[in-house]
Amino acid sequence: MIRAWRFAWNPTCVLGCGLAACASVPPSIHGPIPVRNQHPAQLTVLHLDPVAATALPQGLVAARVSTAYTSMFLGGSTATSAFAMDGEIMRTSLGLRTGIGSGLEIGFEAPLLHTTSGFMDSFLIGYHDLFGFPDQGRSEVENNRFQVFAEQDGHRVYELREASLEFGDVPISGTCTLIPVRRTANGWGDPGLAARFGVELPTGDEDAGFGNGQVDYALGLCATWPLPIGALHAEAQRTFAGSPRLARNAGYSFADVTAGSLTLELQPLRGLGLLAQCSWETAALADLELDRANRDAMLLWLGSRLRLEGDLFLEVGFGEDLSKNIAPDFTAWLSMAWLPGGVKPTPGH
Repeated sequence: MIRAWRFAWNPTCVLGCGLAACASVPPSIHGPIPVRNQHPAQLTVLHLDPVAATALPQGLVAARVSTAYTSMFLGGSTATSAFAMDGEIMRTSLGLRTGIGSGLEIGFEAPLLHTTSGFMDSFLIGYHDLFGFPDQGRSEVENNRFQVFAEQDGHRVYELREASLEFGDVPISGTCTLIPVRRTANGWGDPGLAARFGVELPTGDEDAGFGNGQVDYALGLCATWPLPIGALHAEAQRTFAGSPRLARNAGYSFADVTAGSLTLELQPLRGLGLLAQCSWETAALADLELDRANRDAMLLWLGSRLRLEGDLFLEVGFGEDLSKNIAPDFTAWLSMAWLPGGVKPTPGH
């Protein structure tokens, strides 16, 4: 009897039973974490947030209110260039998507941004000390200051002002299903593929650094492969970027940005999703003659998606830079999302 009790509560056995239960009724697929690199210059360039390779059925509407809070401490200089990104940014947005039929979906996002000298420097210094991580010189300068700019050949080509609340540029995006995602009753299925396209309206103040004053365009592809307890997502995109007035006046151009991500979406328990996501992108300041500003950036995102009731979900995510001295070293993300649909087993499979 004691042996039976120990067997029943063995963690491996409990985990195995939980996974088997999930595999017997495959969970819906709701997609990657819709996050982005909050480097200030990158925020002026259109970015298609990662999604599953599916379009909402005609008439369905998905909505998400999300907030991302980022602390950054980046900078450097050479004989010809200077660069400083020291401060904190909060980006809050309302996003809506709707299916229009024939495998097509359109959506838009309305962002508000808050920039500040912040309060997290001392916390992050202690965090880095506790785990032995390098703090990139954060502990050697005055805490909680705001300074965001980039210069080339003595000319300022980008500057972000400290502001309580500002509109950002508004992205409008579309998804077109090329190969539908199909799942069988056991959870496995055929990978799906979708094309993506986007345009960003220059609604942000380019002179304050909250936009680039130009219309950006983007094209991309995304894929989803169903798994018994979740899905694997991949996406790639290319943005044709405009340059803000400061850069144009100095004869400097922001570079087009190529980006991609890979996401593992798992549902170990009914109503709970776990996500691990690695993202990569090239630098908008690629032509700045400074290694700390022009290199590619990589970030790791870890998140969860909790079903509150029906199609209402609470989402939480944390981002950490994987490429030293080029991406913000901490981002916290919180979202409340209405997500109808999701990929379910296909009848007859």
